[in-house]
Amino acid sequence: MNGKLSVLSAGVLFFIGQGLMAQKVKKDTVSTKEIDEVVVVGYGTQKKKEVTGAVTSIKAADVSNIAAPSFEQQLAGKAAGVQITSATGILGEPPRVRIRGIASITSGTSPLYIVDGIPIFSGDVGGQTSTNGLGDINPNDIESFEVLKDGASTAIYGSRAANGVVLITTKKGKGGRLSLNFSNYAGYAMPVGLYNLLQTPDFIAISNEKRANAGQSAVAFGTEYNTDWQKAVLRSAAFQTDNTLSASGSFGKSNYYTSIGYTKQEGVAIPNEMQRFSTRANVDHQAFEWMKIGTNLSFTKTDYVGLNTGASSLSGNIYNAIKQLPNTPIFNPNHPTGYNIDAIDPRVVGRWQNTLLAGDNITNIVYALNNNKMRSSVNRLIGSLYSDIRLYPFLNYRFQVSVDQSQTKGFVYWNPVHGDGRGSNGYIRNDFSDYLRGNIQNILTFNKTFAEKHTITAVAVYEYQKQKLQSFYGGGTNLSTPFFNNGIISSSVGTPQSGGGITEQGILSYAGRFNYNYAGKYFLQASIRRDGLSSLPMKNKWGNFPGVSVGWTVSKENFMQGLENIVSDLKLRASYAKVGNTDIGNYPYLGLFSNYKYADYTGVAYSQIYNPDLRWETSHKYDYGLDVSLLKNKLKFTFDYFENKISDMIIEAPLAPSLGVPNNSIFKNIGDMKNKGFEFSVDYNVINTENFGLDVNANLTLMSNKVLALANNNADIFSSANNIIRVGESLRSIYGFEYWGVNAANGNPVYYKADGSLVQGVVGKGVYAVFDPSNPNDISKSSILAQSDKKVLGNSLPKYFGAVSLKFRFYNFDLGTTVRYSGGNKIFNATRRDLMTLNFNNNSTEILGRWQSPSNPGDGLTPKLYFADNTLTNLTSNASSRFLEDGSFVKFDVISLGYNFPKDILKNVGVRGLRVYFQAQNAFIITKYKGLDPEMENAGVDFNGTPRQRVFSMGFNVSL
Repeated sequence: MNGKLSVLSAGVLFFIGQGLMAQKVKKDTVSTKEIDEVVVVGYGTQKKKEVTGAVTSIKAADVSNIAAPSFEQQLAGKAAGVQITSATGILGEPPRVRIRGIASITSGTSPLYIVDGIPIFSGDVGGQTSTNGLGDINPNDIESFEVLKDGASTAIYGSRAANGVVLITTKKGKGGRLSLNFSNYAGYAMPVGLYNLLQTPDFIAISNEKRANAGQSAVAFGTEYNTDWQKAVLRSAAFQTDNTLSASGSFGKSNYYTSIGYTKQEGVAIPNEMQRFSTRANVDHQAFEWMKIGTNLSFTKTDYVGLNTGASSLSGNIYNAIKQLPNTPIFNPNHPTGYNIDAIDPRVVGRWQNTLLAGDNITNIVYALNNNKMRSSVNRLIGSLYSDIRLYPFLNYRFQVSVDQSQTKGFVYWNPVHGDGRGSNGYIRNDFSDYLRGNIQNILTFNKTFAEKHTITAVAVYEYQKQKLQSFYGGGTNLSTPFFNNGIISSSVGTPQSGGGITEQGILSYAGRFNYNYAGKYFLQASIRRDGLSSLPMKNKWGNFPGVSVGWTVSKENFMQGLENIVSDLKLRASYAKVGNTDIGNYPYLGLFSNYKYADYTGVAYSQIYNPDLRWETSHKYDYGLDVSLLKNKLKFTFDYFENKISDMIIEAPLAPSLGVPNNSIFKNIGDMKNKGFEFSVDYNVINTENFGLDVNANLTLMSNKVLALANNNADIFSSANNIIRVGESLRSIYGFEYWGVNAANGNPVYYKADGSLVQGVVGKGVYAVFDPSNPNDISKSSILAQSDKKVLGNSLPKYFGAVSLKFRFYNFDLGTTVRYSGGNKIFNATRRDLMTLNFNNNSTEILGRWQSPSNPGDGLTPKLYFADNTLTNLTSNASSRFLEDGSFVKFDVISLGYNFPKDILKNVGVRGLRVYFQAQNAFIITKYKGLDPEMENAGVDFNGTPRQRVFSMGFNVSL
C-alpha cells in the first residue's frame, strides 16, 4: 500500500494514500496515480476495494458549512438507507436517525455513535430543555463520517449494532509547517411557514355562527385589533453564527490538530437559543520506531434556553398561539403586569370586548414566554489516550482508554402571577445530571500475505465498558416572592421538593474477525463477538453475535479482459450477521422496589415484577450487494437488497389485574418484526476540465416494514390514540375512523362502519344515526360509531426516500444543491383538526368551507358548526381519514453558491486559500400536504409542533 495510516482507530477513517496525485487536465477525464483508498472498519483497517459490507463514506468538508446545531442534520440525504428528519425547529431537539428502518418497538432505535473509537452518549443528556448529546460535537472538527449499514460491517460491534453504526473521525495533524484555518458563517433563520388563521372579521363571524347554531347568544365583539399571535411567539429573523479557528501541523515527531469554536444560534421560537463553546486537541507522537502514543481530547460547554412546547399544554407555544383570539391585544397598559390578562379570571388571557373567556382556559402566551425560564447548561468531556505497539512487522497491539462525561445543570422557573405557575403560586427547580461512561479497548491485529496472493488479517478484541448515570434536584412550589427567580434559595418555597437517582450498566466483550483475500478477487470475512450485559439475568447475560460476508471482484477475471475501458470495477457482495440491542433499560428483568410516600410517611413499594428468562433482542441481517464502476470510474453505481428480521423484542406483556403485579405487566421477549428493502446510489462525474466541472450524486431507498408477532396471541397494541401496532401491518400505522364526508341535507359528519354501512353524527345531540344517501334527512334510526369500526388508515413510515445532489464548477465559482424526497406514508394532521375547534378559539381558514345550509353545503368535508361540539363533530379523541394526508414531498434542502479566490492572488498576501459562499437551507418544498412541513410528524402524527427553520447564511473559509 502506498498510503500510510497514522492512527488505528476503533472508528472508521476514510483517506486517500499519500501517493494520490489528482491532476487537472484539459480533456474531459480524471487522471489519478496510485490511488489507494482505505476504510478503517471497527477495530481495524481494510482497503476500500476489499470491503464486503455496506458502508457509506461522507466527507465532512461537503457538509460542514450547513448551519445546524448538530452534525446529524448535516447528513440528511447523503447516504442511501439512512433517513434523517427533524420534526421541530426547537434547538437542542435531536433529529431522528434511522438506518434501514426501525429495529425495535419499545427499546432504543438510535444508531451507535463512535468518535475516534470512543462510544459516546447520544440523545438527551438531562436538564430542563432539549439537550441533544450530539450537539456537543463541533462539526468543524470532523474529518469524515462512515455509516455502517449491514450486518457484516456492524457485526464486530455485536450487541450494540441493531440500529446501525455511525463512525466519526475527527481531524488529525499532518506533517509539515503550521497551518491555520478559520471558518465562519452568519445568517438568519425563519419559520418554514405559519398557519393560515382567521383574521378578526372572519373570526367574529365564525365564532358567533357557532353560538347561533347552538341557540346561544353572540360572544365575539370588537374589531379594534387584528393580532397575529403566531408572529408574537416566533422570530422572523433569528440570528445564527458559527466560528472555528484551528491549527495543525507537526513538531518533531509529533503531529497535532487543535481548535476552538464558538456557535450562537437563536431558534425560530422565542426565547429558544443555543450557545456552544468548544475546544479540541488531537496529538500523535512517534515515541519509538515501534510505538506511537496519542490523545484525542475535546471539551464543550453548551447552553440552551428552552420553553414549553407541549402539544396540548395551556402554555405550549404553538398550541396556545394558534388558539388565541385575534381581536384581543397582547398588552394592556392598564393591567399591573402590562399584559392583557383577564381581570375577572387572571388564569386566562384577557377577553377584551368579547363577552366570553377564550376557550380551553389558555394563558397570555407572550407573558408566559417572557416571564418563565427554562435553561440547561452542558459541560462535556470526550477524550482518549492510546498507544500503538508494533510487536512484529505483521502483528500490532493497540491499547485505548477513553471517557465520555456529560454534566448538565438544569433550571426551571414558573412565574406565580400568570401561566404555568399560577395554580401552584409559582414553581422553581434546580437539577444536576452526571452521565459518565468509561471504555477500555485492547486490540491485537495480525496482517500477512503468503505466496503473494493469499492475504490474511485477523483481529482480536477485549473491551470493557461501564456507565453510571446519576441525578438530583431541589425545588418547590408556593414561592415566597417572584424575586427569587434565578435559582432555588433556602426557605423561599412553601412546599419543598427534592429527589434523585442512580443507574449503572456494564458490558464486557470479546471479539474476533478473520479476513481472507485471494489475489484481490475473492474475499471472505467472518467475525464473532461475545458480549456480557448487566441488564440481563445471569443465565442469559452472555450473547454470541456472529457475522460472515463474501465478495467477488468479477472485473479481475480473465473473461473480463478487454472491457477495462468500460467496466473499471465490478464486485458482488453478500453478508449475514446476528446483532443485538443493548438499549433496553438498565434493569428490565429485576424485581424492583421503589420509593413510595403516603401522607407524611415514606417507604418502599413493589414496582416491577421479576423475569429470570428475559434475553437479548436480536436482529438477523442479510445483505446482497453490487458495486460497479464504469468509464474509468466516471460513473459509479451501488445496489443493495437488505433484510432485517428482528426477534425476541422486549415488550410489556399485560397481566391480569387480580395478580397485583405493578402496572399489570411484565417485560417479555414476545415481539418479531421485519424490515426489507432496496438501495440504489449513483455517482457520476459528468465533466471535469480545468475550468468546468459537473458531478451528480443520487440515492434511492425502497423500504417496507411488517410486524410479525406480538404478545397475548398477537393482540393489538394501541401505542397512542392515533396509532396501532398490529401483526401484518407496518409499525405504528395510523388507526381510526374512515370519513365519508358531510350530509349535505343537514351538515352532519358521516363515517363508514366496519361492515361498509354509513353512520352520521347528529350535530348538537351527541348521538349517531343511520345514514341513507337516498333519504339523507332521516335521522330516526339510531346507531353507534364503535371502536370496532376503526381501521388501519395508512402507514406512518415512508415507503421510499432519497436525494439528488448536483455540484457545478465554473472557473472559480461553484454551485451546489441537494434535493431530498420522501413518500408512501400517511400523516394524521392533528394540528389541522385542532384548528377546526368549535370552542371560543381562533380557527384556520379551512373552517370557512363549513356547511351552512342545504343550498350552501360548503366544501363537503366541514360539518355544520355547533358551539363546543368537538367530540362528535371533529372526533377529537380519535384519528379519522378526514384529516389524513399524503406525506410525500420534494424538498430543496440546500442551495449554495461559492467563490474560491485565485491562489496566485492570495499568495501575495500570505493566504493559502479563501472561499466565500452564500447558502439557503430548507429553501422550499413541493408537497400536497396541508400542514407546515410533512417532516413535522411523530409516529405519523403532526400535532402543534414548532415550525422547522429555513436559514439563509453567508460565510467564508480562510487558510494560512
